[in-house]
Amino acid sequence: MARQQEDAFYRIGELAERSDISTDTVRYYERLGLMAAPSRAANGYRRYREADLGRLRFIRRAKRLGLSLEEIRGLLGIAQTGECQPLRRQVADLLARKIEECEARLAEILAFKAQLKERHQLALEHLDEPACGCAGFPASCGCLPVPLMDLDARQNGAPGDA
Repeated sequence: MARQQEDAFYRIGELAERSDISTDTVRYYERLGLMAAPSRAANGYRRYREADLGRLRFIRRAKRLGLSLEEIRGLLGIAQTGECQPLRRQVADLLARKIEECEARLAEILAFKAQLKERHQLALEHLDEPACGCAGFPASCGCLPVPLMDLDARQNGAPGDA
């Protein structure tokens, strides 16, 4: 039975269904070199083996960890050696880096939230002010609680400005 499983071939649709991804994604991974080009049947259909299914599942699991395809490519190279220790070390290093990135993004989001709260309070304070004629976009328009000097300070490449 084990030998039969080893010799089993899957067409791309079967492989995609078993790995819970689309056939387009399988082809995309082949173009990127994350998957080897499969053998072909006499009728031209792609023929995938059980190892290809395992590789796709490995990729999906790595993506669930938030790893980029380039990071996954590196892991696949290590995994192909069959040595688990270097693979586990690399996974741990990548996850530590991802945690640091998350903490940095969280700090940015918390700072942005604090700014929004300040601006919200300013907007509430100015609700009853007389109209400023925003249709002409005057520089003195107070409808948006962002002073012009804030724009000048942010001109030097602050996030969110484009």
